[in-house]
Amino acid sequence: MEGMMRFVQAIPEDVENLRALAHKSEAHWGYDKKFMDTFDSKFNITEKFILNNPVYVIWENFIPVAFWGLRCEFEMWELEYFYVSKQDLGKGYGKQMWNHMTNWCKEHEIRKIHFVTSNQAVGFYEKMGAIQDGTAQSMIDGRAIPHFICELS
Repeated sequence: MEGMMRFVQAIPEDVENLRALAHKSEAHWGYDKKFMDTFDSKFNITEKFILNNPVYVIWENFIPVAFWGLRCEFEMWELEYFYVSKQDLGKGYGKQMWNHMTNWCKEHEIRKIHFVTSNQAVGFYEKMGAIQDGTAQSMIDGRAIPHFICELS
């Protein structure tokens, strides 16, 4: 990875590429086909989400390698999508993406974000300064998953 990555705002035409990246990234943790089918139908990113929310992508050779997406519900901001392609894990994309997302929030006067994540990602988010404040129920399979909050100064 050389220098700063360039983030581009997603457009609806990006949806299939982003869905493929999110699917492969989620499947990396060893979930079964039933889980992944539910993930794709209930949770994976849609054109509507891209049209109505901030979504930013890092592209390399016309292929997305990472993306994040936020949504606001009831005046509460949630980090809905935060994915790095499986083959690019450990290259620093996550940290650069986190910095891009939190800077975007600060520019838009968003002071706090909430999100849920998989147990495997807890260490990353803690390193980024987010604090686990409990658990939530997964909308995919009902299990308890970590809930985080991040205060942005």
